[in-house]
Amino acid sequence: MTKAIECFIENENNYSYKLYNSILDVDLEAWKQVCQRSESNIYMDIRFLLTIEKTMAEFSKFWYVIFYDQNGNPSACTSLSTFKADLGVVASKGTKEFITNVRRLLPSFLHLNVLFCGLPISIGKNHLIFVENANHALIIKLLDIIMNTIAAKEKTKLTIYKEFNLQECNQLDALLQLGYLKAESLPMHSFQANFANFSEYCAALKSHYRHDIKRSKRKFEKAGFRVVQLKDTKKILQIYTPEMHQLYEAVVQKSENQLETLPITFFRELAIYFPEQLLFTLVYQDDKIVAFNCSLCTQSSVHYLFCGLDYSLNAESDMYFNLMYAALDEALKQNVPKIDFGQTADTFKARLGSYQTPLYMYIKGTGFILNWIIRNNFNILFPNPTLVANYNIYK
Repeated sequence: MTKAIECFIENENNYSYKLYNSILDVDLEAWKQVCQRSESNIYMDIRFLLTIEKTMAEFSKFWYVIFYDQNGNPSACTSLSTFKADLGVVASKGTKEFITNVRRLLPSFLHLNVLFCGLPISIGKNHLIFVENANHALIIKLLDIIMNTIAAKEKTKLTIYKEFNLQECNQLDALLQLGYLKAESLPMHSFQANFANFSEYCAALKSHYRHDIKRSKRKFEKAGFRVVQLKDTKKILQIYTPEMHQLYEAVVQKSENQLETLPITFFRELAIYFPEQLLFTLVYQDDKIVAFNCSLCTQSSVHYLFCGLDYSLNAESDMYFNLMYAALDEALKQNVPKIDFGQTADTFKARLGSYQTPLYMYIKGTGFILNWIIRNNFNILFPNPTLVANYNIYK
């Protein structure tokens, strides 16, 4: 028996919805029906949503919505969340310097409570999906009413729908008529997995790209590091200690565009909910883990999630490069057509042969003053990311 906290029928379009404040309460069959009919991404999987809800409850509130057509058939679903976000994360370098100076006097400057259509996590995927033939514009109009109500109750300052590719934006541009502004987010880097392993990939490269990789690998081997690939849930829970988590936190602190810092429980719970699907590429120095990459494997793709690194060892061994080479080797062995590399380290990933998919978000402020500030400083606060050129790396 599911537990909806609210059910509303919009007479104008005969769409109804059920709103829940825990993924444990949703109508699972209806949710799965939308996901299956729309071929949604793995991040709409109940297990992933439960992982986020359990491990981020200290920082966020969550809601889940299922929309039904006039015949009672599930037509769309979405997850919503609150989060105190740093609006300066996506600003230009010059603007970030200005924000840093202001925060010496006003530490909370541009730290705003945000209501997301999506999750408070940087994964480059959206959390609003429709079945075929759903009326996107009418559902979005109804969703906007729901989000405005939540925003008022939770006293959030911004409402953001994130992160959508161009095709998905065709379903969402109705938001522009509702007062939202459209901005570019960081692009997703993806790789066509046309090789059986890393050796086969290297053999297809032009000589100077292959030479660069060999040089990096020699530095890595000379430093005495070794790589271990791990999918076993029990072993992952044994090795993912607070000390290992500090490697992830080091990467977060160094990142220019990180939305959140995930707790250690996120990685441990994810391993439990996705047995044999969570892949850790580990770099050891003797018996100590000094770097790792965490990926989520599905039948159609491998998704790089987050990595950790001891930066003091990076220069002598090209640690990050070699970590990514090892992760790519194991991802290729999963025999999937595509690998998602994530949204950072643009040039390096382009030199590996990745291609970029532009992503977009829709933003609206709460109240006249904030909306005026956002509209008049939109390009400063939300500059378009610089796209890197595709590299012609193959023979």
